[in-house]
Amino acid sequence: MKNRNPSPATRIASHHGRRGQARTRKEPALPPGSLIHVGDRKAESFQLNVITYDRDHVEEQQSASIDESVLENYGTGIQWIHASGLHDVEKIAALTSRFKIHSLTVEDVLNTHHRGKIELLDESIFVVSKTAEMQADRHVGIQHFCLILTGKAVLSFGEAPTTIFEPLLRRIREGSGRIRKMGTDYLAWALLDAIVDHYFGVIDEVEEQLLHLDELLQKDITAVNALELYGVKNEITHLHRLVRPLREIANSLQHTDCPQLTGATQIFFRDLHDHTAHLVEQTEELRELASNLRDFYITSVSNRMNEVMKVLTCVATIFLPLSFLAGVYGMNFAHMPELSFSWGYPAIWLIFLVIGGGMLWLFIAKKWL
Repeated sequence: MKNRNPSPATRIASHHGRRGQARTRKEPALPPGSLIHVGDRKAESFQLNVITYDRDHVEEQQSASIDESVLENYGTGIQWIHASGLHDVEKIAALTSRFKIHSLTVEDVLNTHHRGKIELLDESIFVVSKTAEMQADRHVGIQHFCLILTGKAVLSFGEAPTTIFEPLLRRIREGSGRIRKMGTDYLAWALLDAIVDHYFGVIDEVEEQLLHLDELLQKDITAVNALELYGVKNEITHLHRLVRPLREIANSLQHTDCPQLTGATQIFFRDLHDHTAHLVEQTEELRELASNLRDFYITSVSNRMNEVMKVLTCVATIFLPLSFLAGVYGMNFAHMPELSFSWGYPAIWLIFLVIGGGMLWLFIAKKWL
């Protein structure tokens, strides 16, 4: 296991801007532990939610600042501290410093482009993941999510407020299930389980979109927009990249002997691993289906183009001898005996019709048309 001792001095760089427009990047060659928010700003302001509970009581606090109330109930029960608004680096640093979280861990919390992972430390367990929600415009909304299990508290961090954990909050408030009878390791499992469950919902929505495109392709190839098909395929590929680390995280949690995890929760983490394995299988199947639909679309468009070119080629072939005859008798020579025939004009039209009709009959007989 790793042992990270908090640094006495923390480098902090803060960047602010309008929601959806402010994007920050980490400059190269910065010293380790430099706290910089990397990514888009997805929340208007920082928000802190603190829930302290045991078998008999639940206490909730909401705040936009970090003060002593964050720790006033620490140790009296299970404490879940959720912070949203990673753009506010100073407040994230102030919160994590109260729990003596190493600056390298905080650096990973602030880097929203970080790949999902798990670190089993001596004093805590650190998980980096992504949450997924289906938005109103039927696009998948992705957020950076971090979880730190330490002592009698669970710290979680998100880019913006989310409704993913609302069912869990209701269970805590109402005391339903076993949530208020278990420890922080069960709370950590419940948070990860909520994330995984939402992935199932998102994947079901994406699968419905894919099946709808499949039905349209079977009926009329022109009814499908190629950009829509490729957009769904890219979403599935992105989801596959997001769920693979979740399987690794669940696998590590079910096999670890960290003191933060008790034997009573091992069965739940095994179940979580089964769910994440199922997620990976589903995304792989959807990727294969999307690839097949893309190939079918390309083949259908190509076949349709071939049919059009075949018809045009036949039309051009029919008019080729007609154009030759018209060109011959359109030459400006003085001595062309056929030009003096009184029946020459109707004769040439008769020849045109015979040649054209004969070639058309030949193409149909050969099944070229």
